[in-house]
Amino acid sequence: MGIFRRIAQILQAELAFRSTGRSNDNLDRSDDEELRTIIEELQSESRARGQQAQPPRTRGPVEWAYRTLGVEPTASNEQIKAAYRRAIAQVHPDRFAHAPQQQQRAAAERALEINRAYAILKAVRNF
Repeated sequence: MGIFRRIAQILQAELAFRSTGRSNDNLDRSDDEELRTIIEELQSESRARGQQAQPPRTRGPVEWAYRTLGVEPTASNEQIKAAYRRAIAQVHPDRFAHAPQQQQRAAAERALEINRAYAILKAVRNF
């Protein structure tokens, strides 16, 4: 199974979980639409990769991943790793253990975004 297909499956599972209403936080429809867009782009990118080998595109989820981590597409793998560590350290759950529930949820959502972005870049750049 390709990595893009696996990421798409993970995102689909998360979207399904969110749509059941079992989540404690109220998410915007725009969040769900963004997840659907990412899933569709990952699936189409996976199909394109299966048809012909091509360099990673810097559109869609890949571009989003670079923006989320605050790095340029020309950044080295080490720079991406450092940006990830910096970003995740700012929203790590341990830092918000005694914060209000709303701040804890916001930090958890941001950490999830950062982890998704890092997973996408690791898959695309093979590190």
